[in-house]
Amino acid sequence: MPSGALDRLMKLRDDPYAMARSWKERTGSKVLGFFCCYAPEEMMHAAGALPVRITGENRDISKSAAHLQSYCCSLARTGLDMALDGTLSFLDGTVFVHTCDTMQRLSDIWRLNAGFAVHADIIIPVRFETDSAWAYMIAELSSFKEKLSEFLGPIDDAAIIESIRLYNKNRALLSEVYDLRRANPEVLPYDQALWIVASSALMEKSEHNALVEEILSDLKEAPSPATDDRVPLFGIGSVMDQWEFLKMVEESGATFIDDDFCDGRRYFDTLAREDLPPVEAIAHRLWDRKTCPCKHAPSKERAKCIVEEAKASGAKGAIFFQFKFCEPHAFDYPHVKKALDAAQIPSLNLEIEQGSVSIEQMRTRVSALVETIKS
Repeated sequence: MPSGALDRLMKLRDDPYAMARSWKERTGSKVLGFFCCYAPEEMMHAAGALPVRITGENRDISKSAAHLQSYCCSLARTGLDMALDGTLSFLDGTVFVHTCDTMQRLSDIWRLNAGFAVHADIIIPVRFETDSAWAYMIAELSSFKEKLSEFLGPIDDAAIIESIRLYNKNRALLSEVYDLRRANPEVLPYDQALWIVASSALMEKSEHNALVEEILSDLKEAPSPATDDRVPLFGIGSVMDQWEFLKMVEESGATFIDDDFCDGRRYFDTLAREDLPPVEAIAHRLWDRKTCPCKHAPSKERAKCIVEEAKASGAKGAIFFQFKFCEPHAFDYPHVKKALDAAQIPSLNLEIEQGSVSIEQMRTRVSALVETIKS
């Protein structure tokens, strides 16, 4: 059924930064890249900039090997490669959030070699839920606001509040897409549902909101699809950008019913409170949302939360999908796997590097998981 809005978003997948380049040409305003969904996009947006997420690329490395060792994750290596070869030349700067050692060091290398005018680091706490961590979070976000003001001009609190409302609307719309699909995954292929979320971080939010509203309207008006008999799976990992892999999973008789990917449900999880001062509202959202393996909140133990989410989604199995050499997710895996095993949810761990993915090898393993679940 694809609608005009869905068609437009799906075409963007072939050239992910086309909308950002067009926006910059049209407005003459700044574009800021970021890697992590802990980045406070609302502040960048309120400053008049367009926040755009960098998720690496399926490519052979040409320039970044001179700066990063081969045992760094492909997200960092291909991202830097894109900066050095001009693919990201439309950016005016980059915002780094300290999530892991590789990204912390990448920030230094990027600052010295990529040549962008604006560069900012945000060091938010690793362990949440203490008074000192909260005070530090507020201080760090306030400092980031001041840095942005130096680069882009004064940022009015009222503008941040408006950006929070705009982003909250986007999160609510994306949640509705996922909820519709969880109720019946036949309404939309999973790779398209995930791209609807991922594309949100590549274009102006008001434009994206309009497109998602049209997609939701079309989905609700479409004839009720047949009952889906594919095996429902739960996805776990960081960035998921392997679209051919996702199509292959559906060809193998399964589909992702929900996920914990950081460019999937984790990206739009939790609204920012609109009854608080803006910096505090953004801090509360980062504090309250689902944690990734780079952060720790004692009351929200990840393994337990993932099992609960997988059960609530109706998933009969789970697939971990991680970049090779991604230490946070590698350390996370044994604990989550143990919890899934205890809950009798079969799982599979797939490790990849962008640019060297063997779909057929993964097909064999996915098919085996599907058959195990069916038997």
